[in-house]
Amino acid sequence: MFEFVRAIARFLNSMDAKAITSLVVSLSLLIFVFFTLAFGQQWLNLDQDDQLSRILMTTSQSSWAVIGVISVFAFLALTAFPQILLITATIIVFGPQVGAGYSWIATMVSATLTFGLGHFLGGRWLRRRAGERVQRMMDFLSNHGILASGLIRVVPSAPFIVVNAAAGAAHIPLWKFWAGTGIGIIPKILLVALLAIFAPDTSELKDGVAGLLDFFSSREPHDFAIVAGIIAAWLGFLLFVRWLYRRMRAGENA
Repeated sequence: MFEFVRAIARFLNSMDAKAITSLVVSLSLLIFVFFTLAFGQQWLNLDQDDQLSRILMTTSQSSWAVIGVISVFAFLALTAFPQILLITATIIVFGPQVGAGYSWIATMVSATLTFGLGHFLGGRWLRRRAGERVQRMMDFLSNHGILASGLIRVVPSAPFIVVNAAAGAAHIPLWKFWAGTGIGIIPKILLVALLAIFAPDTSELKDGVAGLLDFFSSREPHDFAIVAGIIAAWLGFLLFVRWLYRRMRAGENA
């Protein structure tokens, strides 16, 4: 055990400042997502028998619900609203399985919409509003196609709308954009869905913070081990993708 801790320490010491910052930001975001999953029903008043709750519950059970989710994702994509929060809210309302499916579909549609926007407006318009950094992103997407479209979903690089618009402005084939994006958004959606399975529900949080403390104190050790494994796997995946992304960018500059 001591050797394992020393190995982890050596690994962290060998990381550069940007990688450490990326890990800290990612871990903080995971904690925020977990608390949003835990208290989201209360924040959205889904645990109350009021008009808003009835509307949301009726909508969630409708066969047209996915259209509503797509509309929200598409509209908020134009405002640079954080995608992971949209995914989290969808999973809160619809549950891990249905919410994950709806999130994937809605993300693909909103990504295609903003891809078309970038394709129509072109790189010059995009560079005037987002800077020369967009040109580097366009070059990366143009050179690596499917792989770049997938990697850039995981590596923090730019808002959702900027990434998609840059892909459109780079005129990469739509099927490559779909393939890369469709695969690249799965890990983030899967992460939120898995965390939702282990997050406390409304009945366990009726006493607020005290209820949350009771939830953690009543969990079995293997529950914590599974959650810790999920988080560790996600952070390790982020580091690997970041390493691969930087290696590909370095190859372009060589």
